[in-house]
Amino acid sequence: MKGIAVAGVAGSLAFLAVALAGRDRWHAAQANIRRYSMPGARSYDLVAGLAFRSRYEAIAEAIAAQVPAGSLLLDVGCGPGEVLNRLATIAPGIDATGLDVDAAMIGRARGKAARSGRAPGHGPRFVVADVAAMPFRDASFDVVVSSYAVHHWPDRQAGFAEVMRVLKPGGRAIVWDVAPPHPAADGAGSTPGHGHDPHAAAAHDGSGEATSPSLLATLRMLLLFRRLPAQRYDFTKPAA
Repeated sequence: MKGIAVAGVAGSLAFLAVALAGRDRWHAAQANIRRYSMPGARSYDLVAGLAFRSRYEAIAEAIAAQVPAGSLLLDVGCGPGEVLNRLATIAPGIDATGLDVDAAMIGRARGKAARSGRAPGHGPRFVVADVAAMPFRDASFDVVVSSYAVHHWPDRQAGFAEVMRVLKPGGRAIVWDVAPPHPAADGAGSTPGHGHDPHAAAAHDGSGEATSPSLLATLRMLLLFRRLPAQRYDFTKPAA
């Protein structure tokens, strides 16, 4: 009941955020709802922080436990930087970079890093870029992670190909989401943490391209999300 109440508050906040956006910002809010299910980066940060805090903590702890210090790690679709800023506190030896297509999200992530009290240069870096065209050289990272962002990618095939490109041979990709990071994620080369989620169909159409959720679908997602089993997909890039 507590989880449902928190999600209900989150849904109300989402409606309020849309109302506050004003008519002149309505089109921008609609575009953001299509991109990441909220009318803006600020409302996303507020709602996600309230509703999904325990999931961010669990993901950061899982990464810290499984990724060795000194590893070069990329968080794709990092949003407002919750996972990486938590990770920097519990596993400061991991060299982390966060990437998101939305500049406002990256601005919030950088703001959190600046307010953390860590010395400059000691903490995650954040860059604005598209997952389908990442500004990194081939084989740049030991580990790529992504948490609940894949179902927003316009082209999951292109995004997944880029993830494999920037991984070093033998490197790992770890994805948490309600939809697989690749249309064939249940096939060779991947290990889903749990079975396919029945609610994932609302996030994609089976073609590898994400659909655009309505505000009603977004609120439904918020109400159900805390009750969904965590899905984790692990990939290993073949060694050279």
